[in-house]
Amino acid sequence: MSLARAGYRVTLVGLDRTTTDPLPSELDCVRVRPARGIHKPRVLRDMFRAARKLRADVLQCFDPWALALGLLVKRRRPDTCLVYEATESYPQIQLQRRDIPFPLRWLNYVCVRLLENEAVRHADRLVDTTRTRARRFARLGRRVTVVQNLPPLNLVPGTGPEHRPWIVYTGLICRHRGVDVLLKAFATIAPRIPDARLRILGRFAPGEGLEDWTHDFLKRTGLESRVDFLGWIPTYQGMFQELASCSVGVVLFQPNWWNDYTNLPDKLFDFMATGLAVVASRFPEMSRVVNETGCGWLVDPTSPEAVAAALERALTSPDECRARGEAGKRAVLARYHWGVAEKALLDLYAGLAR
Repeated sequence: MSLARAGYRVTLVGLDRTTTDPLPSELDCVRVRPARGIHKPRVLRDMFRAARKLRADVLQCFDPWALALGLLVKRRRPDTCLVYEATESYPQIQLQRRDIPFPLRWLNYVCVRLLENEAVRHADRLVDTTRTRARRFARLGRRVTVVQNLPPLNLVPGTGPEHRPWIVYTGLICRHRGVDVLLKAFATIAPRIPDARLRILGRFAPGEGLEDWTHDFLKRTGLESRVDFLGWIPTYQGMFQELASCSVGVVLFQPNWWNDYTNLPDKLFDFMATGLAVVASRFPEMSRVVNETGCGWLVDPTSPEAVAAALERALTSPDECRARGEAGKRAVLARYHWGVAEKALLDLYAGLAR
């Protein structure tokens, strides 16, 4: 949308999946029919044909498979500018998969690594969403543009209701994002803070058995009435409305997933934009933001005791908690919003135009 508003004609080439939100009219779209199993190569073939037929001046590719297609198009049309936006550390994702045998994981890792090395050699621009992940390209001698995923200012809520001693978690409910650690921490502080509540926005990850464990844990600890499961909130406005009454947002990514360790998640800025103090994992990207802004507390996300201590301090020191939340909101309004990231993106495209 930023590119379209700046006067570029933008076409999305992607899978045709059902969505309740129609695409904005400013964007063109080429829909490719999805496929499974042995038919998946057909998807890549159709995407390649669509991308080649567009004869676009710039191809921006968002994952290794799209990058492979972009490199093929560029080989046939060398004047095409190729932008590779690596929104995650894709080689590491392949190594950490658990749905395929290790030899195949390693083979996938090598293939994706080779693809990204091709991008380093042949792409006109490289983009990443965090400084930490961008270093893998910078070490190979390429300049990387960091375009952070930040909330637009028009979505930042105004003054909301008075914050209550409520803690909120948003996103996929799973162990590698620390839900089990959070529940154990909450069980520790709940007897000492009778008004404390925990609100969880999101869906349980399938196949982990975490939903059964969670409900059994809450029943054993007598906390069923103090934990609210609000399900998936489909809109930003709805999510911000649910956050508005809370005091603390938690981001407890675990260290065993490289992408989470190097991530700067949307939810951190969603909490800050709503004026919530944050309790976040002491990881490189989140630590930088929390330390710069003073918006919350950093913890060892594997330790229920450390998380409990931070949550108890936040809820029993409402003035400090409020001050940290206000500091976070000021930082979003000043520099952690999409307008800043948009400028980096538009500057990149202006350089391509020259």
